[in-house]
Amino acid sequence: MNKRNVLIVCCIALLIPAFIFAQGVVKVKKTSSAPKQGTVTFDHQIHKNKGITDCKTCHHTGNTAKKCGDSGCHWETQNKGYNAIHSKCLGCHRTKGGKAPTLCTQCHKR
Repeated sequence: MNKRNVLIVCCIALLIPAFIFAQGVVKVKKTSSAPKQGTVTFDHQIHKNKGITDCKTCHHTGNTAKKCGDSGCHWETQNKGYNAIHSKCLGCHRTKGGKAPTLCTQCHKR
């Protein structure tokens, strides 16, 4: 393989993870049992910039990423993904000593 082809293959190999893992901003939808708070906008990039680069920190360790409310994930539990999201997010945020939002209105914007 010549140098040009090696360079092209290397560039493609470096770009593939960026396209696979780039999720950007995600709006978390409320379930029917959720309080009438505002919509939560979750920015993956902010968390990546804070050093949280392993998806398994927040998501399941399985092969496929699912939404918390999807069937087979937290769908069968009461309040669908509500308890899972709040325990995971708030649990982590509370360990940050006031540097991460922990009050309802800090995440739920109206």
